[in-house]
Amino acid sequence: MAVLTLTVTTKPRRLLVNNPKRKFWAVINAGTVDVYVGHDSNVSTSGKTKGIPVKANGGMYGDEYYQGEVWAVADSETEATIVEVSEE
Repeated sequence: MAVLTLTVTTKPRRLLVNNPKRKFWAVINAGTVDVYVGHDSNVSTSGKTKGIPVKANGGMYGDEYYQGEVWAVADSETEATIVEVSEE
């Protein structure tokens, strides 16, 4: 199991690469700014490509089936914790 804390800014950032052995992943947002998660570098905080909101102060989003890339963006700089569980 990998646990990372990464900075998320106003520019989309790849949090996870494609991993066919992934069993589960989650983004945990303990910061004070909402984070928006998407599956490509076009993720945004609003509009047609708005990502899935991971609310500030403890919000969490995860998936046990998706094995592709995971990207995130925020309205201002913040940190998010990423958990990835893969086959050994």
